[in-house]
Amino acid sequence: MSLRTFFLIVNCYANHGKAKKIWASVKNELDTQQVQYSFKLTRHPEDAREIAKNFVSKLTLSDQSKYVIMVVGGDGTLNDTLNGIKDAKTVDLPLSFIPSGNNNSFARGIGLAKAPLFALKQTLNTQESVHYDVGYYQEMTHNKQGYFLNDYSAGQDAYLTSMLHHRKPSKIAEKLHLGFLSYFVALFKAYMDQESFPVTLRIGDKYEFFQHTYIVNISNQPYFAGGFMLSPEADATDRQLDLIVADNMNFFKFCLLGILVYFRKQLRFPGIHHYKAKEIHIVINSLEFGQVDGEELPNQYYDLFFKVSKYPFWVDVQSIPVKERH
Repeated sequence: MSLRTFFLIVNCYANHGKAKKIWASVKNELDTQQVQYSFKLTRHPEDAREIAKNFVSKLTLSDQSKYVIMVVGGDGTLNDTLNGIKDAKTVDLPLSFIPSGNNNSFARGIGLAKAPLFALKQTLNTQESVHYDVGYYQEMTHNKQGYFLNDYSAGQDAYLTSMLHHRKPSKIAEKLHLGFLSYFVALFKAYMDQESFPVTLRIGDKYEFFQHTYIVNISNQPYFAGGFMLSPEADATDRQLDLIVADNMNFFKFCLLGILVYFRKQLRFPGIHHYKAKEIHIVINSLEFGQVDGEELPNQYYDLFFKVSKYPFWVDVQSIPVKERH
């Protein structure tokens, strides 16, 4: 049993309010095991960022080694919490995560249990933090910067991610295992609504130019909204970021690409360019839709510098059997 004290940031609105029941079960288990903790409920979008910043900023030097921040929510809440801690500019307080959102891509990517109480067990079994990769970005045009856990994308992928992220799951589709239908409907809409755009890419001293791009995606781990893999070779422990660029896509190629993504066979498809690097620079001189960890960005120009970073997480993935992680 961990001797750390936990500060929980809880988003009861995650996954259309289903996180409220998850929080009740987590709280009951913490009380049963007499774990020391306090918590704060989020009230509005991005509230987790401010809560995390304020909490970390007020910690004394001795308290910094005592606390772990536990997030009960989805990928967006986890992203906000990570960036809030970074905003405080004091200490990288270890993070743990009880997946309670619609997608929980980062949890899936590192092997955190899908069931909340098993994920809690992986947290409480932890004796020391483990570092996972996170992505850092600096947007030169708008002078913005931040961190992401899953991916940053522009173009059709960003539009598709947004649609999958905000769709309300159909109970009938879930029972009949027809979730892939909503994926292909969203895929078709993304193709019809998105025009190609030029992209300039620099990795190290090498420049690449693409004139008819549809997808630009920088991934830290393989999963994105809906549980699909756009970058199947992305790994949150390899100290690199994965970049996917898709260009010269007609309707037939795009449909075929969608099928290959569904079956994780897309990297050898003509028109798909895959890179691994510690640092990436991307310029897009047209107004394009974007997203970071499932949260939308407005249509904008992009002059982006990316690099891989790392962050301590308070989770022992291997501390429970494989069958309990799925």
